[in-house]
Amino acid sequence: MSAPSEERFAPVAPEFFVPDVDRSIRFYRDVLGFTVLRREEHSGMADFAVLGLGDAHFLIAHERLSTDKPLPERLGAGVDIRVMVDDVDAVYARVKAAGAEIPWDIGTRDYGLRDFKVRDPDGFVIRFAQPLAAHRD
Repeated sequence: MSAPSEERFAPVAPEFFVPDVDRSIRFYRDVLGFTVLRREEHSGMADFAVLGLGDAHFLIAHERLSTDKPLPERLGAGVDIRVMVDDVDAVYARVKAAGAEIPWDIGTRDYGLRDFKVRDPDGFVIRFAQPLAAHRD
């Protein structure tokens, strides 16, 4: 666990409240390629984590820490978080190989991005994207 004073604070960091923080850590680390920047635990189980990928930071907290109790039945509904990456095709290949749910397949979009969406185990949708100008065919 890194001390809070050691982590770089990202200007925007969504916080996801989930029933199993360790499961989320494994998904974001092993499937999506995030680095665990900080992990806190209580009684041997994680209850908070900061995960990073490039400039993107996500906060993962146990649902009991939420001020909105009880949490909605369908977590992540109506929201997707975009993460800009240097090589969206490499991220896509990693996610596809891991067998994660991809509700929106990779493609080149008319709004100037190549992107795709992946759903995490709790229903949160992450969109990985790369500007077309930076994409190499």
